[in-house]
Amino acid sequence: MKITLLLLICCVTIANVDAVLNDFMRVGHYKGYIGCFVDDRHRLLRHYGGGHHMTLGKCRHLCKGYKYLGLQFAWQCFCGNHLNYRVYPQSSELQCNMPCSAESHRMCGSGWRNSVYKV
Repeated sequence: MKITLLLLICCVTIANVDAVLNDFMRVGHYKGYIGCFVDDRHRLLRHYGGGHHMTLGKCRHLCKGYKYLGLQFAWQCFCGNHLNYRVYPQSSELQCNMPCSAESHRMCGSGWRNSVYKV
């Protein structure tokens, strides 16, 4: 019974954290932010925009002409025009937990996770 109650509390807490993060993003703190998305070696966003000392502004500049950008693994920038939600679903905001290499207040995805924005 104690384990069941503990699991329930953990699930509710995680759900509330995602709700708070989603509210935070909706009020404009992350303009153009879509969410955290799963990735793999075949790539959610197929065009490599660049890396090192990455910021959202730099990635937006590198991805001019594309519809979406993805910040991944603290320093990588990927660009593309399509999001395939079936193959690369949206994941918990808690999984995009690596600060950008040159913008520490912003999360730049994680290992095989993209913080996706509209360009």
